Amino acid sequence: MPRSGRVVFVDWHGVLSRDPFWASIRDDARHPLHSQLVASLARIFAGDGAHAWMKGEVSAAQVIAGMGIRLDRRFRDDFLQRRLLADCARMKVNVPLIRMLREVKAHASIVVSTDNMDCFADTFRRVRGNRRPAGPRSETFAEWAFVWDDLICSSDVAVLKSEGPVGFFGPWLSRHGLTFADALLIDDLADNCAAFQEQGGTALCWRMNADDITEAAAALSRWHGAITEPELLFAAARGDERDASRAHGT
Repeated sequence: MPRSGRVVFVDWHGVLSRDPFWASIRDDARHPLHSQLVASLARIFAGDGAHAWMKGEVSAAQVIAGMGIRLDRRFRDDFLQRRLLADCARMKVNVPLIRMLREVKAHASIVVSTDNMDCFADTFRRVRGNRRPAGPRSETFAEWAFVWDDLICSSDVAVLKSEGPVGFFGPWLSRHGLTFADALLIDDLADNCAAFQEQGGTALCWRMNADDITEAAAALSRWHGAITEPELLFAAARGDERDASRAHGT
C-alpha cells in the first residue's frame, strides 16, 4: 500500500452507512434502556457536544460514565461498552458502493476517512482482520471489512475534516508518498469536498439513500480512467459477478 500511487478516501456516516451507535437499543422501543439512552445521546449530540469524543479528547468509557444511565441487575456494569462495540461491528453498510470500490482496489488503496469516535476506530481494527469474502447476503461492517486498506479517524488524528483537509488527510498522504492530486474523496458534505478540491484533489459529494449509485460509478470511472469502465462498476454494484468478470475480459 498504496497501490499504483492512488487512493480513494471514503466517508463513513452518510456514505458507507447510516446506522447510529447502539442501534440495537435505539431501534427497540421496548428495550429497558431505550428511553435513558436516547435522552442521553440527544444531549451528547446536541450542537458541538460530540466533538470532544470525535477528536479523542474523551473516550467511550468516559462518555458512558457521564451518561448516568441506571443499570438494573439484568445488566453487567460494562454492558453499554460491550453493546456499543458489538453494534458497531453489525452496522449495515452500503453494499453496492463497497462492491464498486472493491473493483478499483487492485489499482488504488481504499481508506475509510471519518469524523468518528474511538469505539469506531477500535471496531475497525478488530474486524479488519476478517479476510473472508462476504457472502451474497452480507451487509454488515464486519462482513465487508476485508475491502478496507486503512482508516483515518478523527479520534486518532485529533482533528475533524471540517477543520481542514491538510490537517486531516495530509499526514496520511505524506506518510505514503502521495499528494492530494493522487486522491479521490467521496463524502456527503459539500464543504468537505470543496476544501479537498482546493488542495488539488478530486471529490464526489454523494449521499447514501439519496443519490444514484450510477453517479458514483461514473465519477469513479472518470477518476480511475480506462482501467475500470462504468459498466463494470455498475455490474459490481448490482452484485452481478458474471457481468463484472466479462467487463474485465476474464
